[in-house]
Amino acid sequence: MTQTPTNHSVTQSRPHHGHFAAAPREGPSAADPGSTAALLDGMEWSATALGSRSTWPMELEAAIRTVLASRLPVMLYWGEEFIQIYNDAFLPILGNKHPDAFGRPAARCWPEVWQTLGPDLNSIQTGRRHSLLHERQLLFIDRHGYLEETYWTYSYSPVTDADGRVLGVFGQTTDTGTAEILGERRLRTLHDLGGVPSTSTADPADACRLVLDALARNRADIPFCTVYLVQHDEPVLVASYGFVPGGPLPPGPDTDPLGMTQLRTPVATGRPLLVTNLRAQLSGAFDTTGTLGDVQPDAALILPLTEHGQSRRVGAIVLGISPYREFDADYRSFFELTADQVSIAITDALAYEAERHRAENLADLDLAKTRFFQNISHELRTPLTLILGPVLQVLDDPDVVLGAGHREGLQAARRSALRLQRLVDGLLEVARNEANRLHPQIEATDLATLTSDCASMFRSAAESAGLRLVVQTPSDAPVVAVDRNIWTHIVLNLLSNAVKFTDAGSVTVTLEITRDRVELAVRDTGRGIAERDIPFIFERFHQLRTDADSPRDGAGIGLSLVEDLVHAHGGTVGATSMPGQGTTFTVALPQSTTVSESPRPLDTAADAAETFLSEASQWARVTAGQRRERLAAGEPDPDARRLLLVEDDADMRAYLIRLMESDGWRVDAFADVETALAGTESPDLVLADVMLPGRGGLDLLRILRAAEATARIPVVLLTARAGTESITEGLALGADDYLVKPFVPTELLARVRVHAELHRVRELTLADEQERSRNLQIAVATNRQIGTAVGILMAGHKINSDEAFELLTTASHTLRRKLRDIAAEVTTTGELPRPTRRMSQGRRN
Repeated sequence: MTQTPTNHSVTQSRPHHGHFAAAPREGPSAADPGSTAALLDGMEWSATALGSRSTWPMELEAAIRTVLASRLPVMLYWGEEFIQIYNDAFLPILGNKHPDAFGRPAARCWPEVWQTLGPDLNSIQTGRRHSLLHERQLLFIDRHGYLEETYWTYSYSPVTDADGRVLGVFGQTTDTGTAEILGERRLRTLHDLGGVPSTSTADPADACRLVLDALARNRADIPFCTVYLVQHDEPVLVASYGFVPGGPLPPGPDTDPLGMTQLRTPVATGRPLLVTNLRAQLSGAFDTTGTLGDVQPDAALILPLTEHGQSRRVGAIVLGISPYREFDADYRSFFELTADQVSIAITDALAYEAERHRAENLADLDLAKTRFFQNISHELRTPLTLILGPVLQVLDDPDVVLGAGHREGLQAARRSALRLQRLVDGLLEVARNEANRLHPQIEATDLATLTSDCASMFRSAAESAGLRLVVQTPSDAPVVAVDRNIWTHIVLNLLSNAVKFTDAGSVTVTLEITRDRVELAVRDTGRGIAERDIPFIFERFHQLRTDADSPRDGAGIGLSLVEDLVHAHGGTVGATSMPGQGTTFTVALPQSTTVSESPRPLDTAADAAETFLSEASQWARVTAGQRRERLAAGEPDPDARRLLLVEDDADMRAYLIRLMESDGWRVDAFADVETALAGTESPDLVLADVMLPGRGGLDLLRILRAAEATARIPVVLLTARAGTESITEGLALGADDYLVKPFVPTELLARVRVHAELHRVRELTLADEQERSRNLQIAVATNRQIGTAVGILMAGHKINSDEAFELLTTASHTLRRKLRDIAAEVTTTGELPRPTRRMSQGRRN
C-alpha cells in the first residue's frame, strides 16, 4: 500500500544550500560492535510495556538473540504495542529516529507511515496472516528531518510460543528498491527527451514546449520546470509547468518566478546555480497536482542551455527539486543529463529553423532566377528582332549590291543572331519548366515522318562536315499520340549535339514504336563523354570538359532542356558513351491515350530547325591539310608580316582573317592548337582564342614561351569571359595583351600594330646591341695585342713606350699593313717585320 505524505505529518525543514544538501545526522553504525546490545543492557525496561527484564519470557530472549546476531536489518515488534528491538544493521534505516526508537512502540516511531505499517503488523499479531511480504513498497519516512521518498522490500513473520500464540513479529527490511526505481524513472525521462521529434517544428520555442511535455511526465523528480531562450541578449520565458494555472505568477518577463538576475548568471557564466527558499518566496505558486504529494518544492537548479557542439549559450532551464529526495550526486547528474538533452533538442530546432530559412531563401532565389530568365529572354527578343530584321532585309533585297566581304559578314551576323535566338528560346523553355508550365499538348502524329523530316534538315550540315547521316524509322509505323513540338525539339537538340561533337564517321537516328512505348536513339561516332561527366550531362548549365579541362561550346542548357521536355511527357532519357568512340542518347516516351482538346499552334520542323541549322556552317570540320584558310579575294603579299590565328568558331575565324588581311597581314588560320603548331612556321605575332577544343589558348601561350625560338613572339589573347581573374592569368603567363569579346575592330587592329611594332623595335635593338658587343670584343682584343707588342719593343730596344709605339706605327705605314697585324707579328717573333726587297725597289722607283 502506497502511503501519501501530508503536510501535517512533519515539518519540512531540510536545508538545500550549496550544490548538495547537508548530510543527515548519523546514529551509531553497524561498525560499532554491540551498540544496540549496549542499549539493550543499559535500558530501564521496567518503565516500558515489556516490564523488568527478569520477567521476560524465554521466547522474547530467544527472539532478541536472533535479531542481534543477524547481519541483515531486522526489527522485532513485541506485544500489543509492538515494542521495537532491532540490530545494528537496522540503524541506517532509522536515521535520526535512533536511539529514541529502541524499546519504544512502533506507532510512536513511525507516525508518518503507521497507516501502512499498523494494519500489516496487526494482521500478523491477530493471526489473520501467517506471513507477509511487500516488494518495492513506497513509504514517505521522516528520518532526516523531511519526508523522504523511499521504496522498501520487507517481510513480517510471527513469533509464537509453544501453544502457537503470537507474541511478536519479526520484520526483515531492505532498501534495495529506492535506487532501482529512481534510476528507472530518470532513465525513462531521458529516453522520452531523446524521442522528442527534432523535425516536428522549426521553432525553438515550440521545441522547448515539447521538451517540457516529456519532463512533465516525471513530476516526481521534476515537480516544476521553466525554460528560457536568449532573445536580444536577455533570457525570455518560453515554456513552463508546475505552477498554479492563472495564479499569481503567470509567464512573463515582469512576473518571472525566479528573477532575471538569477537567470542571467548561468547564461553569462555557463555554470549551474542552486536557488533555495522558494517555498517562502513563492507561497502558493506551485501546483502539486501530479507530484508525489502536496508538499511544495523549496529548491531548484538553474542550468545553462548551450548550442550542441558549440560554446554559444542559447538559454537556461530551471529544474525544480523534489521535496521528497536528497539532492545528491545522482540527482544532480540526472539534471545535467536532462539539460544536455534539452540543449540537443533546441540545437536541432535551431538547425531545422536555419535549414528552413535556407530553403526559403533558395526558393526565393530560384523564383527570382526563373523571373530573371523570363524577363531577360523577353527583353533579348526585342534587340534580336531589330538585328535580324534589317540584316535579312539587306541580304534579301535584290537592289542592294554588296561586296563579297560585306555579304559574308552580314551572313555571319545573321547566323550568330539566330544562334543567340536559340539560346534565348532555351532560356524561355527553362523558365517555363521552372514555373511548372511545360504541359504537353497531345496530338495524333505520324512520328516516323516527323522524325525523318527533322533529321533531313541536318543532312546538308552533316555532309559538309564529312559525316554520314543514317535515319532508320519504321515504314509502316502507326499514328502515335505525342506532343509534336516537344518531340521536334528533342530530336533537333540531340541531332545538333551529335553533329557538333562528331569529327568523323556517322550520326545514326533510330526510331522504334511499340504498342505502349516510343523509343528514339541518336548515336554518333564522335568524341564521346568522359565517365566522370556522365552523371552530370543533364544538369542545367553543366558544360562537358575536355582532357585539357577547357569547357566545350554551349551554354549547358540543351541537354537539360531535353530532360525537362522528356519528363514533361512522362518519359525517360539516358546516355551511354565511350571516349573516342561515340555517344548514344536514348529517349523513351509512353504512348498517350488522351488527345488534347485544344492543342497549341504547332511549329513546323523547318521553322524549329532554322535556329539549330544556323550554326551548322560554324561546325564544319576541315582536314589537316585544309586548316590554313585564305580569303577568296586572293593571296596576300608574301613579304607581309605573318600572323598566326587560332580560333575554332568558323564565322569568327573568317571575320578575323578579313580584318587582319585588310590591315596588311599575311594570316595563317587554324581551328585548334595541335594543327596550328604542326602546320605553321614561326610567325611575327600570334592571335588566339582562350577557349578552344582540346588545348586552349593558354596552353598555346605556355608552349610558345617555353621554346627559345618563339619565346619573344608577341601573343594577343581573345576571350568571351569577362573578369579580372582570367585576364590576370593570361598576363601572368606572358601574354602581351588580352581582349574581351565583343571587341571594337579598330581597337584590335591598333593593339596588334602596337605589339608588332614594339616587337620589331625590340628585335632591332637587340641586334644592334649584339653587333656593338662583337665590335667591342674585337677592340679589346686588339688593344691587348698592341700593348703586348709595345712591351716587347721596349724591352728589346731599351726605349720608352712612346718610342716603341712610334716604331709600330712607322712599320705599319711603311709596310702598308694594319697596326694590329704588325703587333701580332711582333708578339709572335719578338721583332718588327722588315720590308721585302720588292717593297724597297718600289720605294726607290
